[in-house]
Amino acid sequence: MRSLSSAAQRAKASVGIVVIAATALTTAGALTTASALSTASALTPASATPPNATYTVTVGSTGSYPYGTDSPATPYIDKDGTFYFQESFSQYDAATSPNHYWQFYSGTDFDHSSENTAISNAVNPANPQDSNANTTWRCDNGPTGVTATAGGGYSLPDYCDLIGTWVDPDTGNWYGLVHNEFTGSPFGDGLHYDSIDYAVSTDQGKVWAITGHAITSPYSTQRGDTTAFPNQTYYYGDGDPRLFVDQASGYFYLGYSTRVVPKGGVGGSTDWLEHVARAPMSGKMATGTWQKWYDGSWSQPGVGGLESNVVPVSSANPTGYTPVANDYSPADAGTVDQQIAAGTLPPSSALADMNISYDAYLGLYIATPQSDQSSNKPQQFYVTDDLSTQKWYPAGDSGSATQASWYRWLVDGANATNSTIVGKTFRYYCVVECGSFGGYTNITLDSTSPAAPPVDTTKTYAIGTGSGQVLTQASGSTATTSAPADGSALQSWAFASDGDGSFTVTNAATGQALGVDSTAPANRAWGTAPKATALSGAPTVGQQWFVIKNTSAPGTFRLVNRYSGLVLAMSSAAGRLVETTPVRSWTDTSGSAVGAGRAAADQTLTFTASGTTATDLALNRPTTASSVEPGTGFTANLATDGNPATRWSSAYADPQWLQVDLGTTHRINEVKLSWEAAYAKAFQIQTSNDGTTWTTIYSTTAGKGGAQDLTGLSGSGRYLRMYGTARATGYGYSLWSFGVYGS
Repeated sequence: MRSLSSAAQRAKASVGIVVIAATALTTAGALTTASALSTASALTPASATPPNATYTVTVGSTGSYPYGTDSPATPYIDKDGTFYFQESFSQYDAATSPNHYWQFYSGTDFDHSSENTAISNAVNPANPQDSNANTTWRCDNGPTGVTATAGGGYSLPDYCDLIGTWVDPDTGNWYGLVHNEFTGSPFGDGLHYDSIDYAVSTDQGKVWAITGHAITSPYSTQRGDTTAFPNQTYYYGDGDPRLFVDQASGYFYLGYSTRVVPKGGVGGSTDWLEHVARAPMSGKMATGTWQKWYDGSWSQPGVGGLESNVVPVSSANPTGYTPVANDYSPADAGTVDQQIAAGTLPPSSALADMNISYDAYLGLYIATPQSDQSSNKPQQFYVTDDLSTQKWYPAGDSGSATQASWYRWLVDGANATNSTIVGKTFRYYCVVECGSFGGYTNITLDSTSPAAPPVDTTKTYAIGTGSGQVLTQASGSTATTSAPADGSALQSWAFASDGDGSFTVTNAATGQALGVDSTAPANRAWGTAPKATALSGAPTVGQQWFVIKNTSAPGTFRLVNRYSGLVLAMSSAAGRLVETTPVRSWTDTSGSAVGAGRAAADQTLTFTASGTTATDLALNRPTTASSVEPGTGFTANLATDGNPATRWSSAYADPQWLQVDLGTTHRINEVKLSWEAAYAKAFQIQTSNDGTTWTTIYSTTAGKGGAQDLTGLSGSGRYLRMYGTARATGYGYSLWSFGVYGS
């Protein structure tokens, strides 16, 4: 929440935009492209691995979002599979309803949702002054509000917005972080103090109790406290929370900001600083569970603890945070500008107000901070492979597409519900000061070194837990179950890359794909049992899985269903042998029927190689192509080198071909193609004895891309090629791998 004029707030609140259907995820017709070469490899070594890649940011097609208020939206899926998102609004110069509210929307996804008035208008039956439609009483009587005072242009002592909502896997209760803006104009400056509390709802959002403090300032928040702030500036505290639920570690990570403010508004601009705190999810946001990042470690309490200003890693600052001696201190004299010039205060952080998602295609966390509150600039993208170190590296920007970017959040384009994990192309939502962006924009963040598959895609695996449970497809049935390991093909599973960060998991005996039915939101409900069903073309979003490496238990994984956002779990408990459930890093001891004693071990998976596929006849054989994408090193041999993270890419024209010399004549019965996002809509598989005369053994005009396993082929030859005649995108043809099987 930011300080807006009344006119600006009223205008923003009254905007109405018609929702349009989600646009296709394609980079064809991209509006602008910008690249950045990471220089991190030349920096002082850090705990997080510096990326050594060239990143390309492509700004593509757009869609509408009609619900913007004075906060970012927080998406989440409830225990029954219903999709929700939540926003808040406060108008500073008005003391009564309807200018202070928490709003809730529900439906299938961002494209098919509407306001849930039963929640948005709900009144606390025990207190008619407390409602979601008018949060004045709630704010004034919360842990921060009871000690706050009104002043200056602020008609109320506390304005509190719900920003960052999470559903507890043990009880199904909703938890949320509350951004407080309180004690307005403490030094006659026109601003206020900030803090972050947390709230709980036990009835799906209708009634909330602001329960306690989560993050508070290391300094005084009393009006006119010149003892705490003896010089020209003061520290306005901690606010603008951006919550990230890290499924790999079991922690909440919270980006939040502060401002160093000139007293009385005299002495130049304010200074934006960025901070990070974290807490184990098992603590459920409670007071005392949060730790602030300070001087290179998680060493300070969330309530009152000191905090370091987080900045991008650079040659000038390889630690990724401001040294303590150069960070804010109330004892330092001078205006903001004078302190910055003297080196006793850092300039505004380039990471201010950053929100975080995990990009499964890159295998990296990505951050999208505020561009600039006062002017349009390109949106910057930063990456790290380790949130525990808070070392962020630049990965490019949006080029000529600019914005001031107050409130933004990322959503995976394939499911249109989830901000925690995104694929190669994702939705970038923006409200307030959006410049070139507005509604949502499809962004593709590509890299010359995307994440390698976490498993060998030429092998099959037994998927098990530490308790000895193994994922099995029941014979003669599509249902999956858990059973002791017996080494059968029904207990063996293959992983095929979908080309954008997700994987299709198929049974070695049946060829059927593990997943849930993505045509029914009820299949996102907690406890839904996945099934193995036949693939019909490209996998559905319910048949796609993100493979997440557990940082808390190295060598183990979680399988996150792309449709539901739930993870695969197995146990010996009756009725839930195999199910999809919310991620947890603890064992439920609540006694609730919802958690029912579920344990982290149920969803902490091991992958044990159970066999290999037939020999790939194309592996490391001489491979040629009609062309190579100009200006790249994506040569033909990279499709047959056995490395699933390298690829061939062609020129942007039709037709194109990729050809492999098998050395001698072979009978061909299977070809496996793993397409990058630039795939063939129409292509043939052809064989030849001399490399000149070709025979077609497979043809399609409806290619879907992703992982394609072409079985039942019949042909022979020394040479085999993919001959593409129609591209699916404006780019060329690109293959991660080109496998040939036969005798």
